[in-house]
Amino acid sequence: MTTTAFDTPKLPGLNISIGSFLPRILLPSSEGMELAPIDMVEPGALGVCIYNPARVNPFPLPPPGMDYPSRLAMLEDRGIDLFVISGLPLPKLASWTELLGLEIPYLSDAQGLFSAEVGIPIKQVAERRFRTHAAFILHEDRVLSMLLEADLAHRFEDVLTALDVAEGREPGVYHLPDQPTYR
Repeated sequence: MTTTAFDTPKLPGLNISIGSFLPRILLPSSEGMELAPIDMVEPGALGVCIYNPARVNPFPLPPPGMDYPSRLAMLEDRGIDLFVISGLPLPKLASWTELLGLEIPYLSDAQGLFSAEVGIPIKQVAERRFRTHAAFILHEDRVLSMLLEADLAHRFEDVLTALDVAEGREPGVYHLPDQPTYR
């Protein structure tokens, strides 16, 4: 589910909507100091925040056939700042980025301060509801779009399309060559 200023302004479980600002709560960071989400995006720039409030990896290690460095480069080539807000404690986030082999800045919400204000994204499958993760397309810390279950591995094409809209460009059609292979 993608939301833009023209679509549904909220995702189930979240207390924020399109046009709102992420809370300026200070959280432990990969930089070794406490930072707020606003500190993770350059002034005036667009950013992508992968928000996973659970104490699990923010998104999976790359499955065979998926090239995370090339996907990250697609964002860097556009001047997009990517960062993660996760319910994992700092040491586990550091281990995760080491296993990824990528330098992705992160904020730890192990204390649940951020999720207490923002809420927890919920997906519904049949009659059941599940906690999940989301990607926020940001202008600094202002929410321009919210995508349920999107990250470098899942629905990355939707992230690129939402960035096109945020940049005032005609949305492209993305067919990524590095699709995962499962056995």
